[in-house]
Amino acid sequence: MSSTDDLTTAWAELRAALESAVHAVTDDRDPCNEREASDGHRYLLWMLSAISQNALLPADPDRPSFRPMIEATRHLGAAGPDIDYDVALIRPGKRYRIAGTRGGASYVGICLYDNGDEKGTTGLLGNIDVDALVVGADGSFTYEFESGAAARLIVRQYFHDRSTQPRGDWTITLLDEPTPTPSLPTTDAVVAQLRNFAMQLRWNAMLNQLWGAEYRDSPNRFVRQSAAEIVAAIPNPDVTYAFGWWRIEAAEALVVDLVPPSDCPYWSLQLLDRWFQCSPDRRTNLNDRQAAREADGTVRLVIAAADPGHPNWIDTSGHRVGTMFFRWLHTADAALPECRVVPLNEAGRRA
Repeated sequence: MSSTDDLTTAWAELRAALESAVHAVTDDRDPCNEREASDGHRYLLWMLSAISQNALLPADPDRPSFRPMIEATRHLGAAGPDIDYDVALIRPGKRYRIAGTRGGASYVGICLYDNGDEKGTTGLLGNIDVDALVVGADGSFTYEFESGAAARLIVRQYFHDRSTQPRGDWTITLLDEPTPTPSLPTTDAVVAQLRNFAMQLRWNAMLNQLWGAEYRDSPNRFVRQSAAEIVAAIPNPDVTYAFGWWRIEAAEALVVDLVPPSDCPYWSLQLLDRWFQCSPDRRTNLNDRQAAREADGTVRLVIAAADPGHPNWIDTSGHRVGTMFFRWLHTADAALPECRVVPLNEAGRRA
């Protein structure tokens, strides 16, 4: 097959992937109201933007650099609004050094991953909490590593309050000799980009069928998930996860009661729509420092389409069905939150 034929086939695969992604929104098993449909199609546009940016921006493992995985206006794939994700591509079998200053985040962690497969499963190959490194008085640190299979790494920062916690800053350097690569684009490279674009588009559009789909018929409860059980594949092993689907009507609220672990440095509840996206411009996430506690130390969170007058209200943004995530940092034995549906006019009551 000629290069022209390869390009024609790759473009056809991308067009088919886009059509499939549109059907994933228009043919969702739960009919969409206008807000849900609008957000679904905006989700497709955000997804196209994010995937194309990743496909086209220079990313040379021999001249590595960090770039943000998610921009601030829309979080896809259950990325947390309290979390910054800095991503760098690396070459298996090469030595690298990360150096920088820790900053003021509540947590900074480094994870190494392989490239993943077509089902979205990514192998976690190593991780370290930056605080376990020797951090200088000015917050400086270095981390050198080599992995025979790692193809990318993510540095995560968890924030309780971005307005008071400065970001960290770091660079990554290849310590070995670079691998010779073509200096100009090639047809084969473009074909590979198009096919990767199509694969990412299909996978992201099917995320709600791959990740916890079996729980959609029994919503409004949490199940615990380890990092190894999360199909979306870039989990943080320092975090314990609990996941669930939620489903309520406009006149209802979902009350979530929990007993926070006493030794947990960070926890949060994140509300997402059915496509695993959340809007940080609305109140779709609460962490342990933001949530008001009851006199006995327990916490009640209220998920609803309108503010019921409760200090821990989380906004459904006009959606009636979606997914929700709890994250607990460095805590393995957190009790699962309990959920119940109540009339909206009763949801403002404190426990």
